[in-house]
Amino acid sequence: AGTSVVLSNELLDAFAPVKLRLSVFGQPNVTDCGVWQEMRLVHIISEKDLRMVTKGLQHSDSRIEALLEDLRGYTSEMFCGIKNTTVGRAAADCAPDRSCLAIAFGLSELLGHADLQLPAAAHNMRLRLRKDSALCARLREVTDRLESELQEVVVLPRQVYQQLRHQLREAPDVEVLFLARVHTKQVPVSLSQQRCDDLSWWLVTHQDRIHRLLDLYRPLGYPAIQLLVRPGERNFVELADCLVGPNSGYMLSIDYGASFEALGHSLSVDPLSDGIFIPPVPQELLQDLPDCYTYWPICAGRV
Repeated sequence: AGTSVVLSNELLDAFAPVKLRLSVFGQPNVTDCGVWQEMRLVHIISEKDLRMVTKGLQHSDSRIEALLEDLRGYTSEMFCGIKNTTVGRAAADCAPDRSCLAIAFGLSELLGHADLQLPAAAHNMRLRLRKDSALCARLREVTDRLESELQEVVVLPRQVYQQLRHQLREAPDVEVLFLARVHTKQVPVSLSQQRCDDLSWWLVTHQDRIHRLLDLYRPLGYPAIQLLVRPGERNFVELADCLVGPNSGYMLSIDYGASFEALGHSLSVDPLSDGIFIPPVPQELLQDLPDCYTYWPICAGRV
């Protein structure tokens, strides 16, 4: 026997998305995970602002200091680890006396400068940093600006950010302060082996489409294309296939959306866009918040 029809309504939004970045320079083998990067969100906040927020949540002074000490350690371990890579050391030689955060965020920002035509491959980036004086000058310029923005800040790991947001549900006024003071940056990182295993089927399935996007955006001067993938979709299809059984059946997924190429376009023309549209929101929900419409992570979970 088995099921004849598997019907879902807006189920795809329940699968956690992964935002991928692929440099258009050179002739990348798009089925090779090594040429792709995953865009990660990094939340940063000044120690002064975090103290204000945690005091608003009635945390004790000792608890606040313990949290700050843990976050300082996490920030140093994570981002000084990046600075200590071969690319990070080459960048530090270009821009000496810059902090670990400034170097990491600066390298990330330069990847979006189309005129530099920076490759994503580490060995190519390292060579450019050592040989290209114009690139070094640009890195110094970017990191100088970042240093002024990153004074006495800490990075919030995902679990800490989520825990704070959960606690802030009971203190909406303090939540507004938190959202206004947290800064969220997008940082490209290499794909982990687990992520590669999850996405290898997708890269093979869509390689022709990806090549067409590369051929379109390369002559237009874009530094990279970006695509959104939901690895859970494949598991859902396999589950539906199991439910249907050996006999034929139908799977119908009802959702709004766009074609592969249209979604790739919406993400690639604006590197900070995730294709997320914020509908009109009652003004009282936006009271004292920054402009939520320009960058969705600012008000994620609030609107």
